[in-house]
Amino acid sequence: MTRITDTSAVQPKIKVQLFYSYAMYHKLLVMAALLVAGCKDPDVVNGGEASNWGEQPTLPVVSGVATFSLNANEDYVSVMGTTTPRMPNFPALATKTGIVRGYVADLSGKPLQGAYIGIRSTATGGYYSGASAETDAKGYYEISIPWGAAEFYAAGYTIDYGEGRAVLSLSSADGKLGSFPSAAGLVKNFVLLSYGVYSKDILSQKPRDQTNYAGGTLYITYNVSDPSSVFNPPTYIPENAEIQVTLTPDGPGLYGETRTFVIQKRASLLNYGFQIMNIPVGRYTISTKLRNGPSLQMEAVGRYANLYPYFGLIPATASGTAKLLFTPDSRSGNETIPNRSNWGSLQIKVELPN
Repeated sequence: MTRITDTSAVQPKIKVQLFYSYAMYHKLLVMAALLVAGCKDPDVVNGGEASNWGEQPTLPVVSGVATFSLNANEDYVSVMGTTTPRMPNFPALATKTGIVRGYVADLSGKPLQGAYIGIRSTATGGYYSGASAETDAKGYYEISIPWGAAEFYAAGYTIDYGEGRAVLSLSSADGKLGSFPSAAGLVKNFVLLSYGVYSKDILSQKPRDQTNYAGGTLYITYNVSDPSSVFNPPTYIPENAEIQVTLTPDGPGLYGETRTFVIQKRASLLNYGFQIMNIPVGRYTISTKLRNGPSLQMEAVGRYANLYPYFGLIPATASGTAKLLFTPDSRSGNETIPNRSNWGSLQIKVELPN
């Protein structure tokens, strides 16, 4: 006897299973094609929870001793040269219309939460409208761009520094900043640097401008004895004597830097000071002396002298050696200009002991 079975109840289930299998098969094909092309999963490319930072390059090694000699005509030196450290590897992001987004990381590739990113747009008439965001736990930010020609007005991150906190400017990972049309959207990643050049284009025009360097800055000032003058106090530096400034790290810097810097400058009536720029962010012991001669008296002077209790020359007046922390232009709030140093040029006057 032939048994007749009603199959109408199971047919929809079969169709669903076939559809599900086809969808899975299609997704596997898409992912395989992306892998062959060297791309990431679509969820990674589009940002969000699937963001994958991947393997990061090793940190640059900054160790040993570096010595610099400035002649009578030279009045500045960048102790880390004119290079910028290699950038970390960022997750891939696709551009979204009307959206600026990206990631913020430190030099090791660690995502930074709480970094502040601000943009502003202007249309005909010169009126600005702005928008901002802070990065999440994955270092990701996303901002709807106000209509008009847009630009970044702020990119900063606050770190613990010494006994206080300091705001550091962020560097664009590609070294470029400028206006862009709001409708097009943009992907822009930022990095927290401890030294390096922000823009070589600007540096070529203003090589002695400390704001072009991510590292800290000192300005050593002094008086020089003038043989033609009847006024030559015994504390003045003799002409042609060599002032020697030594910066010794008090432990590893922001990214493990341990390099000691020795700067020798020949005193001259041609100038009465010199800048030491682009010093890796950290805590230092500073010592000053005449080369092959006595130690020098140091005193913090200028606009940053005794401005903040935890930054600058400590103590503010010292003989031979003292502690040193760079002084930020602002102590709180992350609204600092991107690609421009937030460190002030700390002035230190040196003279012979009386």
